[in-house]
Amino acid sequence: MSAPETATGACLCGRVRYRAITAKARALVCHCRDCQRQSGSAFSVLLAMPAADLSIEGELDSFAGKAASGREVRRRFCGRCGTPVLTDSPARPGVIALKAGTLDDPSWLAPKLHLWCGSAQPWVALPSDVPCFPEQPA
Repeated sequence: MSAPETATGACLCGRVRYRAITAKARALVCHCRDCQRQSGSAFSVLLAMPAADLSIEGELDSFAGKAASGREVRRRFCGRCGTPVLTDSPARPGVIALKAGTLDDPSWLAPKLHLWCGSAQPWVALPSDVPCFPEQPA
C-alpha cells in the first residue's frame, strides 16, 4: 500500500490531534532502550519527517533527556493521557520522529530501516531485507 498524501492521528484521549504531509516521511523502527521504555514494548515504530510537515492541534508536554547517543532528545506527549506523540532533538533541527501508533491509519507504513539493533531484544526477528544498524548512523 502506498502512503497517503496526508495522514492524521491523535493521542489516546483525543486532546492532541495532528495532520502530517507524508511526501518526505520515512518509516523506521528504533530498538534503543529509551524507545523500549517509552513505548512499553520491544521497539518504537516512527515516522521521521520534516517538522514543518506536521501541524498539531492541542498542547504537548515534554520531557528532555539524553539519548543513548549522548545527544539531547525531547519526548513530547499528551499531558492528559500520557500518549507519546513525537520526539525531536536539537542535534537534528527541523526533523521530528512521529510515533506511528498514533496514526489514525498506520496500515500503509513499511519501515525502511531499523536503528539500534544492537539493543534489540533477542526474541525480536529482524528483517533480512531492510537495513539494520547496530546504533544510529551519523
